[in-house]
Amino acid sequence: MFQLAINFLYAFLACGHYGIHANDVCPRMSTHKEVCLVELDPVLQYISNNHKNHWNSANAIQINVTRKQLTKIEGQEKEINDKLKVIQEKMDSEFNALKAKTKNVKNIQRDLASLELQLQETRIALNLSVEAKKVMPKVEIPTNFQKIGWRHFFIENKHKVNWFEATSKCHKMGGHLLTIQSGEELGAIRTELEVIQEKNPDFWLDINDIAKWGEFVSLTTGGNPPFFKWQKLRPQVKIHQRCVYLHGGEMMDGKCSEHFFFICQLAVH
Repeated sequence: MFQLAINFLYAFLACGHYGIHANDVCPRMSTHKEVCLVELDPVLQYISNNHKNHWNSANAIQINVTRKQLTKIEGQEKEINDKLKVIQEKMDSEFNALKAKTKNVKNIQRDLASLELQLQETRIALNLSVEAKKVMPKVEIPTNFQKIGWRHFFIENKHKVNWFEATSKCHKMGGHLLTIQSGEELGAIRTELEVIQEKNPDFWLDINDIAKWGEFVSLTTGGNPPFFKWQKLRPQVKIHQRCVYLHGGEMMDGKCSEHFFFICQLAVH
């Protein structure tokens, strides 16, 4: 603004010096020192144009500076984004690795739990096997046993228990869980079970593969049962299905912890 005022003063003085040549444009003044304002128009126009050029030049410089700053900021932003992308990829990789480890840990924990259950079941079955050898034949037939074919049986059809409890209950009554001897005996037992109101009830048998996976034996004798009648696609021989039960007149393998009815056979000499 100060420079603009100086320029205007120079122009004013210049017009005052050459004002005598503007007689045909301006009316004659009383003195030569007076200046016609019409004579200042070219000078004012020059000042205006010069000011505009100066302003435009300043604006252009400022715009260039701003563009450079924006370009620099954009470069820094890209660099930051690239670094964040690398960090994100690393975090994703570490998360996936941790997830895999967690899955492995869960699998190990599940396997350990399964092994612990197997050991527990094996320990109980071993104790029941020892207990079975102590069961002595009774002199008189207990009243809760009924004769089916040539042997005597107790059919529990009111209270459901797991395989281990069923085995122990039979021992306490002077018997063992049922080991079917033949197809004829199975048919006779199925006839007796038809009077039970529950549809297709399940009954625990003496057979299991707790001692050796896939090898089904009688807990009472420790040997192979004399008769099998497996349901279609059975046995499945799964690690958690170790005990055998009767379902609809056919044998199935299942979890020893399941709760079913059971049938006891009276111990004989």
